[in-house]
This record gives sequence, structure tokens and C-alpha cells, in this order.
Amino acid sequence: MKKKYMDRFVGKYCKIVTKEPGENKASVVTGILEDIDYEDGFILVDSEQGLGALRINTIVAIKPS
Repeated sequence: MKKKYMDRFVGKYCKIVTKEPGENKASVVTGILEDIDYEDGFILVDSEQGLGALRINTIVAIKPS
């Protein structure tokens, strides 16, 4: 079984930096990391804007707070 290092961030308040292909600027989302779906390539984040999904391959950095 492959070790999944992002599992340690589940349930913690994190700052997530993402950059979409073709964009110049990166975007920042802060919130609680709810779930990780490795098969489909998404993470679920509960932030002030509500529950949202981010693609794993667009994540540049994650910093727990």
C-alpha cells in the first residue's frame, strides 16, 4: 500500500495554495480539510465560502495552522 502523506492534514485548519494551469497568479483557500479522494483527485475543504472541492494536481502548498 502506498503511503498517503496528505492524510495527516484531514480535520485540521489549513492554508492551501493552488495554481490552475494557464493562470498567472496562485489562489489561497483557508479552511478545514474534510476529506481526500485519491482515486478522483480531489480534496474537500470547508472554508468561509462553504464546502468546496480542489483538484490535487493544482495544489502548490499546504500549511497547517
